Amino acid sequence: MKKIISIIFITLFTAYTCFAASDGVPEKYNLDSQMQKVSEISKYNLMSWQTVDRQSFILQTGPSDYYLIVLSSPSDKIMFAETIKISDTNAMVKPGYNNVIVKGNGFSDNYIINKIYKFKDPAQVKTIRAQLTGEKE
Repeated sequence: MKKIISIIFITLFTAYTCFAASDGVPEKYNLDSQMQKVSEISKYNLMSWQTVDRQSFILQTGPSDYYLIVLSSPSDKIMFAETIKISDTNAMVKPGYNNVIVKGNGFSDNYIINKIYKFKDPAQVKTIRAQLTGEKE
């Protein structure tokens, strides 16, 4: 009986996690036609990050390696974060599995990663940032 309950719990938890990861993401983050969507970032080195808006940020992992990280839900605190950390599994970061930990003065919140896109060059970083924020380049 315990085994059946465990299986049901795991199944429900997995279904909820998948649902939560796809819930609350506005259409403006559907950038599949403009950017390279990646299923994981492996062996990354977090060099720097900069917020774009309440639901996304740019992660730099190398001198010319930039990624757009889209969270599953908006964060009121990411714009004021002092640091971020990304949980990883075996040095891999995957949408739907890993969390972004947003830390600041007196707060620490976790957000599930919904999508990861790789920028092709610094010019695309500026273009996509302007597109997402509604600002001019």
